[in-house]
Amino acid sequence: MKDTLITAHRKLVELKTAGVCLLLAVLLNIGCIIYFHTPFYEVFTQIGYTVVIALGFYIIWTAIRLIVWLFRKKK
Repeated sequence: MKDTLITAHRKLVELKTAGVCLLLAVLLNIGCIIYFHTPFYEVFTQIGYTVVIALGFYIIWTAIRLIVWLFRKKK
């Protein structure tokens, strides 16, 4: 079986991608708090939902990258 190596550059790219997804989820949470006029402490109490949304963003972004990679590879 062939050993694989994940480079430091790839790890950094994935970490930045996950960070951006988390930032977008937090901003979405804050936007919803402002829109629905709920108490600001919900930023902290709803962190679990925010992490799940960030994970969803990351999965969607990874699926898009995979699809693009598959189409580029066929050419």
